[in-house]
Amino acid sequence: MNQILDYTPNKNSKKSSNSDIIVRVFAVILVIFSLCLLGSGVYSIMKNKETEKQTEVKPTYANIEMVQEGDQAVITVTHDKIIESMVYSWNSDAERSVKGDGQKKLEKTLDLPAGQNTLYIKVIDVNGVETSAHQEFTAESGVDIMNPVISLDIVNGEEEKMLKITATDETKIDFLTYRWNNEEEIKVEASEDNDQEIVVEIPIMRGKNDITIVAVDSENNTTTETKSYTGLTKPEITVTLSVDGSTLIIKATHENGVKGVYYTLNDNPYEGSFEEQGNPKEVEFTQVLDEGYNRLILTVTSVDGTETVFDGECDYIPPAPEEEGEGEPEGELEPQEDEGTEEE
Repeated sequence: MNQILDYTPNKNSKKSSNSDIIVRVFAVILVIFSLCLLGSGVYSIMKNKETEKQTEVKPTYANIEMVQEGDQAVITVTHDKIIESMVYSWNSDAERSVKGDGQKKLEKTLDLPAGQNTLYIKVIDVNGVETSAHQEFTAESGVDIMNPVISLDIVNGEEEKMLKITATDETKIDFLTYRWNNEEEIKVEASEDNDQEIVVEIPIMRGKNDITIVAVDSENNTTTETKSYTGLTKPEITVTLSVDGSTLIIKATHENGVKGVYYTLNDNPYEGSFEEQGNPKEVEFTQVLDEGYNRLILTVTSVDGTETVFDGECDYIPPAPEEEGEGEPEGELEPQEDEGTEEE
């Protein structure tokens, strides 16, 4: 009886061991099956992407045909998609747009400009795909359809900053007008000597201002341009003699601030900076004259970078000793250690 009891646990242990083996085998099989499924899924995804790439539709482009008929250019555009619009320009000038009418074909006839010119075409379909083309045309008796060209340049005048306006046309310019802000419009006509260009220089007004310029050619083609400019002014200088004639009273002003002064009195250099003082809009100082002949060359600069030069001369004859006043005027600019500079 004891032997049977001792034997039974050993038999159950063997059965448990066999069950563990079976469970482990099934687990391994499940892992292998899962890996197979995962690999199959990844392969399917990659295959689908590759198929999508192969089946992706490449964009198609419009067919643009340009033919010259006499003094006109006939443009014919065909497409396998609806044409949204056509944009054209002569010689990269201002672009003009022609809207499509929901069709896959568009035709347009243009008058040719005189001379040799290049027509640029850009067609846009409903998907936003662009097709570009260009072609050169020559017409001896073509029409003037080109707009005048306006160019603006800043030049330095004797007293203030100037605006140089140039209006040109390939055939004949008629006139231009300009107007500051809402002021009265001023008209400038072309001269008989040069009917393809108008050039005018005008002072730029102080402060920030808007100018509107209109150029018109002989065929009434018009170009309009509006820009903003800030006019710069030069410092103003006043130099006066003291009552006894021995001292110069120098005053410099500028609407945005005086940056510094530099001057020579009989080749002796003097210099002063006002940046540490916050660039005041008005500065005043005095300079004692030498006995006899005196020449003052003075340059005043503003914070805007503009400058004004004063060049003057005078004679100083001191009074007899008993008539001399006491003391010297204050506010003199101390001379530099450098020796004199050349006169301008």
